[in-house]
Amino acid sequence: MINIFKNIFNKDYIEPKKGLINEWSYQRFSNFYDTVILPDPKFNDKINDIINCVKNKKMESIDEIAKESNCTFEECAMKIKYLKNKRVFDDYFIDRVNRALKKCSVEDQKLLDKYYNMLYFDHFQVDEMAIRMPNLYNRSLTSIQKEIFDDIKYLYDKCIINGIKLDEEKMKIIYYTVEKHKKSLFYTTINCPKCGALVDVSRGGNGRCDYCNSIVEDNY
Repeated sequence: MINIFKNIFNKDYIEPKKGLINEWSYQRFSNFYDTVILPDPKFNDKINDIINCVKNKKMESIDEIAKESNCTFEECAMKIKYLKNKRVFDDYFIDRVNRALKKCSVEDQKLLDKYYNMLYFDHFQVDEMAIRMPNLYNRSLTSIQKEIFDDIKYLYDKCIINGIKLDEEKMKIIYYTVEKHKKSLFYTTINCPKCGALVDVSRGGNGRCDYCNSIVEDNY
């Protein structure tokens, strides 16, 4: 298997475990955000170029990174988001207003650190976080929950945290890792034989491709 990071020489860069970053997992991650991605024979090259632009060339403009890696802006932003989810760009955030990749401020990093373990390792919901916060008895639980959700929404809107979606009405966090595990119990993921997009198919049943509308069957 070709090492897609073979051209990365930044001594501060720690290579992820072999096989952790691949096109299939990128398609899965994109589908979580309701974006259907087709197979791309240049996927490895694009990922390699994006990492090189950020880690070695220290480029901040997402438009320039996209041009260098032969991506559209949205494609580049999604790949950066994916790499952030894989902890390759842990201390950067996507500034969509200025179309730039920036380092977290000290204040934002402190806020991220406050919730890091509860989000990335424990996959807690807001109410579970609230009971673990100090000064609980001096404030109402509702006010603490709202503050927590507002903090997480701030980090989410700035693309500082990844691998989650937010249900603002219910103040609920939807975790990519958790949802993927739930789906694996009842569904299998198959590449559409017509267009190549990933499709979640009920085990032994079928599903419809969101990209080309074809019916995809699980024949195993």
